[in-house]
Amino acid sequence: MSGCRHSSGRPGRRLRLPEPCPPGVNYSILSGTLACDPWPGRSPTGNPVVFLRIEFPVAEPDRPQVLRAWASCEIEVAAELAERQEVADLQGGSAVFAAGQLSERWVIEGGRSSRRNVLVAALVNPGPAPPAIEGLGPSEG
Repeated sequence: MSGCRHSSGRPGRRLRLPEPCPPGVNYSILSGTLACDPWPGRSPTGNPVVFLRIEFPVAEPDRPQVLRAWASCEIEVAAELAERQEVADLQGGSAVFAAGQLSERWVIEGGRSSRRNVLVAALVNPGPAPPAIEGLGPSEG
């Protein structure tokens, strides 16, 4: 993530997304509002992580101005990244922007196992999505 820059909110500043490794791997970008406070957990390999659950509006595909529903997604943030970005200090209702790879996690609750989708964050930025993100939108030049 050394190639990552965070927008300071000043006009003209751009946020550079980390390169997917290996190139061509799925990559998703989410922005929304924290549905609850972050909580600690472990990755499937046992490494410490912080989980975020964000909510965001979903529009009608052919009429983007019409709200279809609200959706949510969990974001898994490596402890080192979470500490750098002070993710654990966020509270429910805070705006969050994250990018990374979609994955699934198996969860056992009440003696039953189920799968849940997560975004494994390569980038997380407290606050709303920046107005300009390198690599998205029309090509420059």
